[in-house]
Amino acid sequence: MKRISLTLILLLAIASTQAQEAVGRWRDCLDFSRAHRVELAGDLVYAAAGNGLISIDTYYGNIQRLSKTNLLSDATVATLAYDAGTQCLLVAYENSNIDLIFDNQVYNLSDIKRSDIVGDKNIYSIRFRNGLAYLGTGFGIVVVDVRRHEIRETLYIGTGGTYTTVSALAFSQDSLYAATSEGLKHIALTEPHFGISERWQADTRLAGQTIAMLEWADNQLLAATYTFDPELLTLYTLQASTVTAWNGGRINSMRVGGGRVTVCHQVGVARYDMQLQLVDSTSATPHIELDCLDGITATDGSLWLGHDWAGVVHMPTQADAEYYVPNGPSNANQVYRLVSWQRRTYLCPGGHTTVYAGAFLPPNLFTCVGSEWTSLKRDNGMLNGLFDVVDAAVNPFDTTELVAVLWGGGVASIRNNEVQQLYNTTNTGGALEALNAGSYTTLRTGAVQFDNQGRMWILQSQVGHMLASRQTDGTWRNYSTVNLDPAPEVDKLVWDSLTGYLWFSGRNNVIYVHDGNDRMAKVDPNNGSKLFTDAINAMVQDRSGNLWLGTNKGIKVIYNTYDAFKNGSNGGYSPVVCSNITITNGEFYEYLMAYESITAIAVDGANRKWVGTSTGGVYLISANGLEQLQHFTAENSPLISNKIIALCVQPVTGEVFIGTDKGLQVYRSTATQAQSTPEPQVHIFPNPVRPDYVGPIAIRGLVRDGLVHITDAAGHVVSTTQALGGQAIWNGRTLRGDKVASGVYYIFAADQMGEGRSVGKILIVR
Repeated sequence: MKRISLTLILLLAIASTQAQEAVGRWRDCLDFSRAHRVELAGDLVYAAAGNGLISIDTYYGNIQRLSKTNLLSDATVATLAYDAGTQCLLVAYENSNIDLIFDNQVYNLSDIKRSDIVGDKNIYSIRFRNGLAYLGTGFGIVVVDVRRHEIRETLYIGTGGTYTTVSALAFSQDSLYAATSEGLKHIALTEPHFGISERWQADTRLAGQTIAMLEWADNQLLAATYTFDPELLTLYTLQASTVTAWNGGRINSMRVGGGRVTVCHQVGVARYDMQLQLVDSTSATPHIELDCLDGITATDGSLWLGHDWAGVVHMPTQADAEYYVPNGPSNANQVYRLVSWQRRTYLCPGGHTTVYAGAFLPPNLFTCVGSEWTSLKRDNGMLNGLFDVVDAAVNPFDTTELVAVLWGGGVASIRNNEVQQLYNTTNTGGALEALNAGSYTTLRTGAVQFDNQGRMWILQSQVGHMLASRQTDGTWRNYSTVNLDPAPEVDKLVWDSLTGYLWFSGRNNVIYVHDGNDRMAKVDPNNGSKLFTDAINAMVQDRSGNLWLGTNKGIKVIYNTYDAFKNGSNGGYSPVVCSNITITNGEFYEYLMAYESITAIAVDGANRKWVGTSTGGVYLISANGLEQLQHFTAENSPLISNKIIALCVQPVTGEVFIGTDKGLQVYRSTATQAQSTPEPQVHIFPNPVRPDYVGPIAIRGLVRDGLVHITDAAGHVVSTTQALGGQAIWNGRTLRGDKVASGVYYIFAADQMGEGRSVGKILIVR
């Protein structure tokens, strides 16, 4: 095997994600750090990690990330197994979906997932024999004909042919063993009728115990059982009528391969020969402790491990280790809020519960530039004992400063990915106000925004002064937000770029507006609305200055934000109206997305709205909300889940970052934010356009909504289009719909008055 250093492996992992994605393409930003199943497949090693797979070429050391965005049919891998005879990798998902993968060709079997079986349909174990895959499931054994890509039969081996959970399977030379909820059973391989439950023989050698794992090693059956604690296992050997306990403890896996029985304990790994004599054991590599979830020995004697937080670990010897984990945010499955600024995108992995108690997630903040992710440095210890980063913002007057707020921990000033200053009650003159509940004291700082003067605004919950600010001179103050009893829980904050007002909301179905001085008013989300709602889940200001609200029953919009204090109220209700958007549905009228619970809204460069929902995926609607332009779901797209937690749009690239309950994905949209001064030389991707490219051509760096003409070398106009924000899309065809021929084509763009000119050229090869 060719050796490769850790540094090179990580560089390869980064480089594999750096290629710019075309418009309409998806990429994942999933967490691959927790590898819970490792499978050897010739020169390749596969590992199930979160919502995808890691693929490692053991000769070159190349690492590839496989997910629903580029290969798989689903997300959340439960287990996997490889069959050398058919060269098939079988991937089983937590929802009982199945993929058969042959050299990047995928055949999906969704029969179990779609079946009307009531109860447990999970797939727990996979074994191969003679081109057939035997799946231990929550109801019996499913036999898959791997070459024909179909389910051959289902074996119900419970008493009287009933359902029984099959948690583990193992083949001996002459029998198939199954660990069931009725105990250990086996059947002779010469038996022609596996489907007749009476032909399965009960094995009483481990009667009364729950079997979690089975392996066949040499001439003995190995079993792992537990009585009370699923992690506290006892390992047995079963030979004839003899049962011998030979190991035990907190064991995560037991695998046979490479002439070794590999046992992964909660900390460390031990290997035994086929006579179960200890060969070696280790609890750490030269760099990390071995918190392993799975492990197997290869034919060359090296050890491959699935680590709890370090991806895949390869140990050629006990004194040497190589680490494989794709670049990405390690808490990508815990998306709470997404923030984009210029070319950077930030993932806040904190959170709180529905009753606003802390989620107690590690305090980190992940930054994406291009496709590369970095995390906070923790060396100075300033985040020790803190949790839950819930929001972030870049100081527009000092772009080297990034500010993050921690639910329960205050406000962190960050430079170069390291916390330089932590603000709390002790160093802000009391501007940051603690919540005192008996002996319990906490800072519930929930959101941050900068205004156009450089003031930093902080939102804090359940205290008398819900707003605090750091002034441009570095001093702090807070603002009376009227005596509200009880003080509300708030965590959503919008600074109004037109009026300078601050709009915020939380759990009590009231929107608050503050003028940044001494006036505050309340807004009833149902004032002027035709559809009563009782939860505000999202707020965002669009490029026209309107405030869009995501509610538990669709979208509402505040168009008259200037009227917030029209009645002069201080603490009373404002006259502003929260309007429904009425759309037509055939002959009927209805309110925009009235049947969806809206969880997130983001505005792109063309002022269109990306809308996330709790169960319906992601919608793209027009700037005024009257037209649905796209709708992505887990069923019709690479989206891994229909439950959307957070959204943001990267303004420069037009990438839409979609945070779901299963992780983070990115979709390259057609619109980008136009710059105040268009670039004289536009950016075109791809360029050149090669014969194998299928997709739109993106033209970026234009004046807002500019008119774009494409000409051939002779100056003849072949096509015309209009920018969405600062980006235009060309399909590579003439105005008549014909594909253009090979050659150089020129781009000329300007606004309707001929101002803001930009030019460029593109090579097309057919």
